[in-house]
Amino acid sequence: MSALRAVVVRPGRSSYGEIRRTQTWLRLFRAAGGEADDLGFLARGSLGPSVRDPWRLARSSIVPEAIVWNGPRLAERIRRLEPDVVVMQTARSYRPELCDGPWVPILDLVDRLSASYHQRAALASNGAKRAVLNRLAAAHGRFEESARERVENIVAAGWGDSAHLGATWVPNLVDPTERPRPVSGKPYDAVFFGSLGYAPNVEALRWLARGRPTDADLRVLVAGHAPTDEVRSLCRDRGWKLVEDYPSNEWLSRQATISLAPLRSTAGIQNKVLEAAALGLPQVVAPPALAGLADGFPAVVAETPEEFVARARSLVDNIASRTQLADDAWAYAHEHYTVDSWLPTLWQLVNPSEDVAPAWVTSGSNRPMQTGTDLGGDDMKRDGS
Repeated sequence: MSALRAVVVRPGRSSYGEIRRTQTWLRLFRAAGGEADDLGFLARGSLGPSVRDPWRLARSSIVPEAIVWNGPRLAERIRRLEPDVVVMQTARSYRPELCDGPWVPILDLVDRLSASYHQRAALASNGAKRAVLNRLAAAHGRFEESARERVENIVAAGWGDSAHLGATWVPNLVDPTERPRPVSGKPYDAVFFGSLGYAPNVEALRWLARGRPTDADLRVLVAGHAPTDEVRSLCRDRGWKLVEDYPSNEWLSRQATISLAPLRSTAGIQNKVLEAAALGLPQVVAPPALAGLADGFPAVVAETPEEFVARARSLVDNIASRTQLADDAWAYAHEHYTVDSWLPTLWQLVNPSEDVAPAWVTSGSNRPMQTGTDLGGDDMKRDGS
């Protein structure tokens, strides 16, 4: 096979999660010596439903959000690019027309949007919003159940979601970084970072606050854009430092000794956990934060707010433990969540019929393709040490 040419179809929003997932696909294809472009269907030239969309929607052949864009129009744009592979990123990017071409189609569900919408409905501030989110959850659930009938290659980013969907697991990937060096004298003990208007992150901070961490016993930095009034109030009441629009994750790693992930409602893979590990930040997490990651991820796990705060305080105070945990997490992230480890999986997705793999596959690790049937389903265990 000549150099791969790929197109990633995505909504085209500026949300961090969407961009982060697109970066993983672009990294993979470029590491394979190929070319990759991403197309946003929310671009002006792709908007507008096609004639068959209401019928498809009624049969759960597309999800409701997909009705805003025109499948035939975008398929024509893709044909002009002559790709070998087309990745449809989330169910919102799926259209039958995008599977009907001289390329390998991959449907990347990313996570179970049905579960994500249910969680967001439970956290919704009013009944009307809750009803809309529950309807979207039901529509996505029907689509997910029949997705494999439409596309042979189904992928998901989260370990647990891959198991549930019977999909190939391709997690979000991190860029290699230098092994961290212990640094003392940081201004904060712990950091929580992410979008501070996102309901699950607001819920996480609310849950953390129940453990009553104050500036007197745990100096906490809360970093992220668009904080809600509730987040501002929590930070003010607990003495936490709130920083909006921080410059980079590397900056965060210079500010805090450990990272916190007190997440209660999660879907897919938690980027903040992976990124903290790649930066060498030891972490205290609630169990849902690990649902998208493979077994053995090095982190301190706490079940209750009080236990969470106590374990965070203990980790900050124990230099040897946190240094070892930071080193273990960094090594784990680099072994399992960098590009080279996943090139064999990419090859099996895009060209399963050829016996002889090209050099870009064999130069990576020999990781076998992992599907949902290999992942252990609901029997997954985590090391809670």
